Amino acid sequence: MKQDFKILIRHSITYGASIYLTKLIGFFMIPIYTSYLTPADYGVLELLDLIMYVVGMMIGLGIGNAVIRFYSDCSTPREKAQVISTAFYSILAMGIVVNGFLVLLSAPIANLVFHSGESTRTMAQLADFVKIVAVSGILDIISSVGVAYLQAEKKSTAYTVASVGRFLVAVSLNILFIVGFELGVLGVLYSQVISNILYLTTIITITRRQLTWTFSKPLAREMIHYGSPLIASTLSMFIIHFSSRFFIERFAGLSVLGIFSLGYKFALVLPALLYAPFELIWNSQMFDLYKKGDEGRQTVNYYHKYILVFSLLFVTGYSLAVRDVIFIMADPKFHAAYKIVPVLLFGFVFIGLSSISSAGLFFVKKTLYRGLGNIYGAIVALAGYYFLIGWLGYWGAVITTVLAFAVRYVALSIYSQRYYPLIFDIRLYLKLIPTVAVPYLAGSMIDIDNHILSLIARGGVGVLLFLAIAILLRVFNRYEIAAFMSSIRAVWPKRFSRT
Repeated sequence: MKQDFKILIRHSITYGASIYLTKLIGFFMIPIYTSYLTPADYGVLELLDLIMYVVGMMIGLGIGNAVIRFYSDCSTPREKAQVISTAFYSILAMGIVVNGFLVLLSAPIANLVFHSGESTRTMAQLADFVKIVAVSGILDIISSVGVAYLQAEKKSTAYTVASVGRFLVAVSLNILFIVGFELGVLGVLYSQVISNILYLTTIITITRRQLTWTFSKPLAREMIHYGSPLIASTLSMFIIHFSSRFFIERFAGLSVLGIFSLGYKFALVLPALLYAPFELIWNSQMFDLYKKGDEGRQTVNYYHKYILVFSLLFVTGYSLAVRDVIFIMADPKFHAAYKIVPVLLFGFVFIGLSSISSAGLFFVKKTLYRGLGNIYGAIVALAGYYFLIGWLGYWGAVITTVLAFAVRYVALSIYSQRYYPLIFDIRLYLKLIPTVAVPYLAGSMIDIDNHILSLIARGGVGVLLFLAIAILLRVFNRYEIAAFMSSIRAVWPKRFSRT
């Protein structure tokens, strides 16, 4: 088990380096975005991002997950190359077809999506935006096959270099196009296309030895059969995460959507910084743990516990600091966004927990049940967004999002327990209630005019009190603490003593 933790920590640090760096640079871009773009422009970009998400989902067919799963079953280089090549050509063919339809239907799509009339752009301009987003989304999803290969091979360093490079190119072009050429929304879209072209070129170069001219129709059908239920899963996650934007745009307008979207992005720091690096290694490591039987199951149980505890530690400190962070980083017209972040963060904790609790469905290839679990959450989301946003504004979206992720987590856990039972410790959950509540209340009472000092004081008090209460209530036993410190010592010096 200790070796599994070392692998997890080592690759999570490497994956995390790229994610943390890109998020850090992204934070420094917020003053530029909020100064040179209006809330309505920000709302337009948000809806265009959602279109790109849908494009990727339509083309992807869950192939990325299928690549990792089928690659883990391969025993020879030839079989591995066949998996990568078959997936790549399948995605490429689908991308060409779907892109043609999106270009032809760009005007109707623009009319459907941009309904409020608050945008200063003409409908023809918005249709052109849709065409650009379609191309950008296709480039990104084709890259996903190579990314899945890097995950399967645990090539975290190559992934990090490629990802950071793409982000730096995009940021540099954003500054050039938005500040220098004053292109606004169009500048952001051009930046995405150019950076995605370079990223795809890099990924193909890295995976070129795995790309042969072989294509297996039976393997393609089998991978699509495995991955296609994940389309419903991905669509459901899209509905939970993002469909609220369409309701807000209609019921409250693009300006309110822009403020909500900024707050949502600040809340997404939790899954981006904690869950994304973890899942990049977890998606391949979990199959190794499955092969270890009961020993692997014990490790999975520990992962579930640690994801919960460290998520709540992050949520406590970040919730207390985020008001001051937004006041420092964003233009005053966006300041109201801080109010929704703490509530959303608690809802997002269920995302990380679901990654562990639903692992059994991947082990036995029952991806249909993962789709069903996500559909239940999506149904709750659609109902809540429709009935609550018109009544409560974006608070209706916030409350509904939390409920939808909670329902999804419960459903996935119940389904997965049938095939791969995990231990859910009620005593741990009871201990964590005061561990979170007391630090949050104490930090909320701190009131300092200087925003930098305030975020340090509030966030620091929250984190330190959380750790103190967790130790007092014995959330971790001494064996867990010793094992964790041993894993850190085994990994940390090797990664940084060379520099």
